[in-house]
Amino acid sequence: MTPVRSTSRRATARRFSLVDDARWVRVQRAALSGGVAAAIVAALRQAGVADGIGIWAATALAAVVGAALPVRTPARALLRWDGAQWWWQRAGEPLAVTPGVVIDLEQWMLLRLNAATDADGVRGRAPPERWIALSRRAHEAQWASLRLHLFLAAA
Repeated sequence: MTPVRSTSRRATARRFSLVDDARWVRVQRAALSGGVAAAIVAALRQAGVADGIGIWAATALAAVVGAALPVRTPARALLRWDGAQWWWQRAGEPLAVTPGVVIDLEQWMLLRLNAATDADGVRGRAPPERWIALSRRAHEAQWASLRLHLFLAAA
């Protein structure tokens, strides 16, 4: 008689209080401000108003300034696993989501939350996706449990 070896594991219900990583916010600001400055530089060059290396230095400066702006601490959001479904709540009513780990560097994770689809394949009424950058430093007390739940619930 062979023993029953069941590998089905269920992640227990759990709540995670999350906040975006400030460094990720700075990277986004640098990319946005550098992109806007590059578009302005391209328009100026096309018009023949400006030329030379100085305008590209201005683009780099805009990116540095965008990254250097202070980041205010955003309100914490709640990511909840109830044993069957993930829920995202920032302000107001909770939204059923399907989290996907896009990047996992053990010390830092990038999650993409998609609105969950119902039985008919129709998406929820909320925005289609939300990106969340998380760092181990900001979520030390719940980091191991969060990673475990994300990977066990997806299996």
